[in-house]
Order: sequence, then structure tokens, then C-alpha cells
Amino acid sequence: MAAHELASGGIETTVFEEHREIGIPEKCDGLVSSKGISQLGLVPSSSVVQNRIEKAVFFSPSMNEVKIDATRQNVIVLDRSRFDRSLAERAAKAGSRIEVGKRIAEYDRTQSLVKAKYDSVLVESDFLLDCSGYESYIRAGGKTVQGAQYLVYGRWFDKSTVEVYVNPEAYPGFFAWVIPISSDVAKIGVGGEGINTFQMLDKFVSEKQAIVFRKIAAPIACFGTLKSFVEGRIAKAGDAAGQAKPTTGGGIFTGGYGGRLAGSALVKCFESANPDLLRGYEEGWRSTFGREFRFQTYARGAFSRMDPGQVDRLFEMISSSDLPKKISEEGDFDRHSVALIKAFGLSKIVTAFGMLFTSEMRDLLGM
Repeated sequence: MAAHELASGGIETTVFEEHREIGIPEKCDGLVSSKGISQLGLVPSSSVVQNRIEKAVFFSPSMNEVKIDATRQNVIVLDRSRFDRSLAERAAKAGSRIEVGKRIAEYDRTQSLVKAKYDSVLVESDFLLDCSGYESYIRAGGKTVQGAQYLVYGRWFDKSTVEVYVNPEAYPGFFAWVIPISSDVAKIGVGGEGINTFQMLDKFVSEKQAIVFRKIAAPIACFGTLKSFVEGRIAKAGDAAGQAKPTTGGGIFTGGYGGRLAGSALVKCFESANPDLLRGYEEGWRSTFGREFRFQTYARGAFSRMDPGQVDRLFEMISSSDLPKKISEEGDFDRHSVALIKAFGLSKIVTAFGMLFTSEMRDLLGM
């Protein structure tokens, strides 16, 4: 996204891709809203869209269910490998160079240049944008949960329905999920703190009598953004900056938006010969997503303190009310605070999640 913005602005741009093939390995399930993709200025081709989701079913530790109609949210499943390649083609057509199989091992800046190194080759540039994902986020002090994803063949799920399993004992700090891409093939995954993710998924696969086609593991950056995205002539975007949603770890829209803003800000830096304009990127991103991310972080912290019994009671409360209907009608896939506030109402959010109605909470809710 950033490379496309830069190259379109006439800036000499090179992308260093550590893997020898763009999009491989696929470390993301590709669940995103059509609204979010369109706000990135993208129209995915039919070959990139694997499936369209109409429903979501959430399971508590005791297998109580909460069902949400997701039709109005226009949620799609992307083939992330093809999607990444399509973004690379888009950047290349705009004039960006792409170097595959070249991993930037280290970088540093002087007052007027950035120096980066891959293998034993030194590269100098006016600016550097770090979009290298969770590894960069962790090095900067960001926290993650361990995650894993399998591609499986199975018969227990419905093609149009995402399944989410919430159990703080089995998946502490996160959850397990099933995202269908056809009537009998799905991406299943699990995340959690201090768990053996492959062991958990192997158990799930055995219980569902599924057949595994692919296994992959990767940390999930879901604890909010870094304190700063910009330092002089270096900036971070995407997972490297912690721009993945604290509730789900999803970052296609929020991270892609970061790349787009960063690229646009860098073009202005060159046009005005003023490197300080790069800070406009961070200001723009935080003005768009800052409050939402603070709310999600707050809600995630409250939810993570619940034990299985409390989660069961929360599910019972939701399923016996009109909340699922309200969320179905008024929810926003990309802004969970909007869905929660509209569906629960403020008092129920505070009660259900054990939140404290502080001045910070008033600020988050715009009160």
C-alpha cells in the first residue's frame, strides 16, 4: 500500500521482501469487510475473494451459543497469498521496484540518510518504512500471543458461517476460530498465551474428524500500538507498529490504512523537502483509529480477566436478550466499540465486562 502511494507520487521506491515468493507463507486468514477494503481504494478480483460470510456463531466454554447475522456487514474471506501478490503488482505498475528474497537485517539513521543492510549489502535512502510485521513489533517491546492456523477439509461447518470458540481456560487471552472458504475446506486457527497451539489444533481436528492440508504458526500482535510510529526518517506501519485490532488481531484494513497514510505523508516530505511532515502520518492514523483501539484494548483487558464461568454467564445474558439482533442490524466489523455501544448500551457494557466507569472510559466513548 505504501509503495503504491510513493511510486504513484513519482518517488523512487524499493520494497525489500524477505521471502522468495510474495504472499508465501500465508499467515493471515483474510477475513475483512468489503467496506474496509473499499476505504483502502481496492476492488479485489473474483480470484482473490474466496468466500462471503453471512453469519457468525460464538461458543462459550459450556458451548452456549450466540448467533450473529453478518449479512449487512458484507464480510469476505480473501486468499491472502493472491491478495498480497495483487498489491505487489499494483505497486510495481505504479513504478515501484520489488526485491524478493532480501531480508533487511538491520537499519539505522543519520541526520540526512537511512542506512539498511541485507546480507552484506548496504543500502542508503532518504527514508525507510518498516512494514516487517510482528518481529519488528516484538523487538520494539510489543507483546503478542502465540497463534497457529491450519487449512483443513471437514464436514461439520457451514460455508457461510464463521465459528468462534471463547474459552479462557483453553485459549487464555484469545480464542479459536473456523473460517470456511468452501463447503468443505476451512481455515481454522487458535491463539492464546502460554499454550501449545499445534497441540490445541490437533485436538480440535481430531474431534471434528478433519483432514489437515497445511500447518503454520505465527505470533499475533493484538496488544495495541507502539507509543510512536515515527522516529526521524524512519516510520513503522502495519503489524510492525501494532496496527492490528486488539480484539481479534485483524489488521488488513487498519494496517493497510497505515501503509497508505505513511506513503502519502512521505510524498509530502519530498514535495516540501521537509522530513518533519512524516509525523502527519501518525497523527492521521491516530485520529482515525486511536479512540477505537483504546476502547478495544480496554475491553480486551476486562474480558481477559474473566474465568470460564463468567464467560458462560455473559453468553447466557446475551443469548437471552435482543443484543444479537441489535448487533446484526447495527454492528460494524471494523469498529467494535460502535457495535458494543449500540447493542449493549453503556451501562450494560460496564456491567458485563466489569469495566470501571472512569474519566478514561468517558473519553473513549466520546462522552
